[in-house]
This record gives sequence, C-alpha cells and structure tokens, in this order.
Amino acid sequence: MTRSRITDADFALAVAAGERAAREEFRARSVRYLPDCDAVEILTLRDGGFVVPRRLIGALEDATANELTELELWPGGSVMELRSKDVQIAVHGLLTAVLPVLLPRPVLASMFAAQGGAARSEAKAATARENGKKGGRPRKRAA
Repeated sequence: MTRSRITDADFALAVAAGERAAREEFRARSVRYLPDCDAVEILTLRDGGFVVPRRLIGALEDATANELTELELWPGGSVMELRSKDVQIAVHGLLTAVLPVLLPRPVLASMFAAQGGAARSEAKAATARENGKKGGRPRKRAA
C-alpha cells in the first residue's frame, strides 16, 4: 500500500479552509436539551444562541427525553452528536435549515438584502465613482 504525503502547501490550504469555514459557518460552543419546552438550545461561538424545537430536528424525533440529555458537541463546534442513536447533526446545516422556519419571511428577506447591499466589489465602486462625477445616484423616474 502506497502512502501519500501531505505537503506543507496542502496543509496550509487545509488550515486556511478550516479557518474560513469557522468564520463563515455557525459553530456551537454548547448544546443541551431543554425538556420543559422540548427543544435543543445551541449557544454559538459568537455569544449568541438559538432554541430549536425538537419537532424541527427530524433526526431526534425518536429519541427519548432521557437520551436527549446526552447530546454532545464535537471539538470545534461543527457537529452535535447523540451517540446512543448514532446521530450526528451539522450545526451549520441545522441552523441554516430551521432559521427560515423560525423567522418571519419579511425579516429574513431584509436580513439577506442588507447583506447583499453591504457587499463591496470593484464594479460597484466604479459605478459609485461614475455616479459621483455626475452628481450622485440618478433619481428614479416616476412610472
């Protein structure tokens, strides 16, 4: 059996990819089951949190309340696991899937619009400079 060696360049790329994922994905600091509201509490590395009703997490629907107290978090906070059921759930995937269900549609739309409007690109900057030479953004014409 031949073994391939990992080069320093490959290692550096993998580390950079991991750091990028940690910045751009939901990662958890802790996870626990809340029996009073039959929900899973996820605290993120960014000091925020979410309470997700268990009914929205299909992989946990057959677990008992006692089993759910054994939810664990993988190192790095990317996956929560329930070993007794052999269930692993990606934190980012879960939150990305349930947030549209938990938030009203207009709120979610405004959040995405704000992110898009804040995006910076060379094309956007060039257009802004051109409009600035002409006195600013052109006024909208009445329909």
